Amino acid sequence: MSAPENDPAHFLKIASQGAGISTHQDLWRWLQGDVQQWLQHDVMLVGWGDFRTSALHFDIISSQPGMRSHDWTLHALAPLISYFRDCWIAAQQQPCELDVGACANLVADARRNAFALDKIPCMSRALVHGIAGSRHGSERIFAAVSREPFTRRGAGTALKLLLPFMDSAMRRMPSAPSRIGQGDTAQADAARLAALSGRERQIMGWVAMGKTNPEIGSILSISEFTVKNHLKNIFCKLDVSNRAQAVSTLSLLVAHA
Repeated sequence: MSAPENDPAHFLKIASQGAGISTHQDLWRWLQGDVQQWLQHDVMLVGWGDFRTSALHFDIISSQPGMRSHDWTLHALAPLISYFRDCWIAAQQQPCELDVGACANLVADARRNAFALDKIPCMSRALVHGIAGSRHGSERIFAAVSREPFTRRGAGTALKLLLPFMDSAMRRMPSAPSRIGQGDTAQADAARLAALSGRERQIMGWVAMGKTNPEIGSILSISEFTVKNHLKNIFCKLDVSNRAQAVSTLSLLVAHA
């Protein structure tokens, strides 16, 4: 198979398919279809959030038994996702190929599903790339994991070209299925809620009432610019992109607290 940059017609075909993805099932079909001709892999592991505070989320897209999102917990995968991210940073934010077997010990605490844990050593290599976060945004790390080494020329370039379509699709689709252990979900929700400062919660209270940034600034005796910066931090902590999503997400977190 030729390198992707040498087959623009095929890339446009794949890109047009990727642009229409709206569900996890669609994404799975896309990754298992023509994408395999460029980027042959068994598992696509995606992690995102604030890597400084370990406020992370993940998704797994795969046909392998024991390698679904609901088979794993964030506690089990966070060290591995963080390791992939650190390697990507060390590679100057360029695609990098890693030995999965050498880092299998990072998920050694995943004893809640021994069947899933056994799948990690069966994997050989991971091709990792990411999307750098904005000043107040979250990073996203994509790891194409395979049982065999990546022998096809241009695999790194393929991941680099396909990543924006995967990222866009995942931002559009609903949340991944529930993971093992509702306690882990509850702890994650509690951590997201606790991450908001008193001032940020105060601002969200006024946002929920429909107040604008200038109005909130006037009420709290702070500048509109300060309100805007607080909202950027809130969006990052809640992993949302607008005021309506922030209000909805915060309401759910408070309801489940």
